[in-house]
Amino acid sequence: MATPAPVFPKLSLEQAKEALKEAMAAFEIPENKARMEEALATVADQPPMAKMPVLIPIVQEIQAAAMAKHGFEGPGAVMAATMQINMYAPQDPEIANGVRFLASKLSGN
Repeated sequence: MATPAPVFPKLSLEQAKEALKEAMAAFEIPENKARMEEALATVADQPPMAKMPVLIPIVQEIQAAAMAKHGFEGPGAVMAATMQINMYAPQDPEIANGVRFLASKLSGN
């Protein structure tokens, strides 16, 4: 029998902003900066698309604690939270900028 898909909360605009700020701040933690730098060193000469398989798991792990505070835990949680946050990007420039910041981490910027 298939395991039911996890049910995640619905973020309000303000909750999405808060989760996004926390996720972005996680990249400023020295340990997380070091993890990203180490990973980037291993793929420095690769094109952005080739970096993603290395960077995506690290970027998701770095964001996981921030997203868990907002009820997003377990398999698919970071992606589900990111998708909800991204839905607010067209109407909120602050969120749009934050989403671009997170996307830049996936390509090593």
